Amino acid sequence: MSCQRGNVNRVRPQKYKNVIAFKNNRYDSSKRIKMINDKEIAEVCKKCQDIIAWKVKYRKYKPLSQPKTCIKCHNKSVKDAYYNVCLPCAKNLEVCCKCGNKEEIVSHFSPSEKEQLQAMAQLDHEVKALPERKRRTYYRYLKKLKGKKKPQPAMNSESINAVSGVDGEAGKEDLAPPITPHEYITSARRKLEELKDGMGDHFEDDLEGLSITSDDDDDDDDDDDWEEES
Repeated sequence: MSCQRGNVNRVRPQKYKNVIAFKNNRYDSSKRIKMINDKEIAEVCKKCQDIIAWKVKYRKYKPLSQPKTCIKCHNKSVKDAYYNVCLPCAKNLEVCCKCGNKEEIVSHFSPSEKEQLQAMAQLDHEVKALPERKRRTYYRYLKKLKGKKKPQPAMNSESINAVSGVDGEAGKEDLAPPITPHEYITSARRKLEELKDGMGDHFEDDLEGLSITSDDDDDDDDDDDWEEES
């Protein structure tokens, strides 16, 4: 920027430049810095995600030593640094966990293994009430969903070859990551709801009539009755 009055434009390039790009763990390989780099930034909008990612990249991120108060429910349930809304409130109100505004959430926290098993068990239980034809449709959709990959922005052939080291469409397929567990469960739930919409009120009646207990329990009862008769 020039010292001339009213001149706010600078034509010369940056005077001092780093020869090597900054790396936050170049001279620090402690568990703390590794934990910060592995931190998942989710349940926030694009703007807030970029702000937190910048703090992580340039070692400005400071983890919380104790939970902070949520601005919505006023409980000490916020466990992530720079977040102002707890996860339950953010999901119920559909707001960003940092700014608290109703913005598009760019990513969600990956469910734990236990939560994934519970969600899939609930879906399998509800699928039993579907007719055979719709049940097969649902399982075919899940089979396709497992091999589904996220759409990637278009890249020229030179960029694909430089990244993947192969030519043609094979390079594009290698660059596309698979969908996350959260997206898999959400898509499976959405497909199940679509199949249930065409069944009306009969689906709820059939679902209530289903028994979670296995047939082995009935066999045990029959064995007990046979022993009493003998």
